Amino acid sequence: MKTILSLAVALAAIPVGASLLAPSPAESAEPTPPELVAAIAPDAPPLMDAAALRSRIDRLSARARTHSTRLGLRATPRGRADSRDGALTSRERRLSQIVAFLAERREVDLAVDERPAVPRERAEAPLARRYAAVVRHAKRLGIDRPARPRPAATPAGRAAQLARWTAIARWLGDRTERLRADERPLSQRIPNYDAWMCIASHEAGPEHGGWRANTGNGYYGGLQMDRQFQRTYAPMLYRTKGTADNWTAEEQMRTAERARVTRGFHPWPNTARMCGLL
Repeated sequence: MKTILSLAVALAAIPVGASLLAPSPAESAEPTPPELVAAIAPDAPPLMDAAALRSRIDRLSARARTHSTRLGLRATPRGRADSRDGALTSRERRLSQIVAFLAERREVDLAVDERPAVPRERAEAPLARRYAAVVRHAKRLGIDRPARPRPAATPAGRAAQLARWTAIARWLGDRTERLRADERPLSQRIPNYDAWMCIASHEAGPEHGGWRANTGNGYYGGLQMDRQFQRTYAPMLYRTKGTADNWTAEEQMRTAERARVTRGFHPWPNTARMCGLL
C-alpha cells in the first residue's frame, strides 16, 4: 500500500506538459514490464505465458500426487484444464497452495494399504501379560485359575478384551483377603461335582424330593444310598444325623466320593451309565 501511494504522489508531481511525451495508443498496448509489477505488488507471482503456466501446472500436479501417495490419500483424477489465461493462473495458484499444505503434513508415513501388518504374536502379547497377572493374583488369593481367553479376530475386539482383563487384574491386585476352603463354591470343593449332580438328577429328581428324598424304598437322599452304604462310608454322619436324607448335598457327595475311590461309579450302575461314567 505504501508503494502504491508513493507512486501516486510521484505521478501527481509530473508537470502537465509531460503529457505531450505520453506514448501513443499503439505503444500503450504493450504488456506491463515485470519490474514495474514487482514494484507495485512485490508478493505477486512472476508473469508467465500460457505455455509456462501449463508446464508449472503439470509439475505441481505431479508433486501433489506424490504427497497424496505418501499420506495415503486418494489423488483426485485430472480433469480437462481450461486453456484460458485466467483459468490457468487460478489453477496454478490453487495447486501451489495444495502442494504447500500437503508438504507440511506428517500424520501418515505410509499409505493405509502399504503399512506392514502387526504380527499376531505382537498383537496378542498385551492380553497374554494381563492374563498372566490375573493368574498370579488368583493363585495368591486361593482362587481357581480362570480359563485362558481366546484373542479376538479384530483390533477392536482385542482392545475390549485387553481392557476387561486389565480391570480384572487391577481388581484382584487390590485384594488382600484369601478365601477359605469352605468359602469356595460347591463345584470347586467337591471332586467329580458334575458327575454326582448328573447321577442325582436321575436317581432322585425334584419330584422325588431331591437331596431330601425318602420314598420308603430303602434308599435315601439325592444319591439313593442304603443304610449299609451309609454306615460303611459315613458312620459318624449316620450316627449323628440319621439317614442320608437329613444330610446336606455336600455331605452326601463326599460320602459317595469316598466310595468311588475304591469302587468307582458301579454302586450306581444305571444312572452312571446314563451319565456316560460307565
